[in-house]
Amino acid sequence: MSSVLSRVVVLAVFCLLYSANSQSQFANIPKLQLKNSDGFFSKESLAMDTLKGAPKKTPAQKVNIGGLFLSPTLGIAFPTGTFGDLSNSGFFYGFKLELGFSKLYPFVFGVIYENQSNPGNAEFTTSNFLTQFDTEITYLGGGVDILLNKYLKSDFTAPILSLEFKFADVVRTVTPDNLVPEIVREESIFTYGVGLAFTLYIFDVGGKYTFAGDYSSVTFNARIHIPIVRF
Repeated sequence: MSSVLSRVVVLAVFCLLYSANSQSQFANIPKLQLKNSDGFFSKESLAMDTLKGAPKKTPAQKVNIGGLFLSPTLGIAFPTGTFGDLSNSGFFYGFKLELGFSKLYPFVFGVIYENQSNPGNAEFTTSNFLTQFDTEITYLGGGVDILLNKYLKSDFTAPILSLEFKFADVVRTVTPDNLVPEIVREESIFTYGVGLAFTLYIFDVGGKYTFAGDYSSVTFNARIHIPIVRF
């Protein structure tokens, strides 16, 4: 009985010594600690890392485009006032060299060449025993188109206001030449005009009034724009 008791005491002492030794060994192992909200895993730190890694945006650059365009025109010229008493409506054609540039928008400047021919009024030629009374007017000048779609929004068409300043060379052919001497055969005058057109597909369709004294007229015409040089 005493031997059994001594064995139990020895075993208990051994267990106590082993337990103390194990606790001292675990105490020497460094503990892994996570940093608090001020460390690597804070919201502020994650946000800064995201901003640093995001690609930088470069500012968009404006592109300026433009070009030279040739704008042929066809139409009918109706004489007004005194001109309408002597002549009938006639054929009208012309060309306009245009400069379009994004920096100049909504203005398009151009150089104009135009020509119109009006035959004599039948009543006037008959009463004056004339076999021919034709009036031909050649215009040379410049103008500007104002694209009104900058101010008037429309999904269907683009209105265009035109202002023109031109020199006109007037030549009248009268047969027999010795009749109606009061009619001037040749004359050069300064004219100006105002027009309004609307873009339909590739055409500009509209009209204009040319203030030219005794040779004033209303013209209805259509034109297209053909690019020549782009830059």
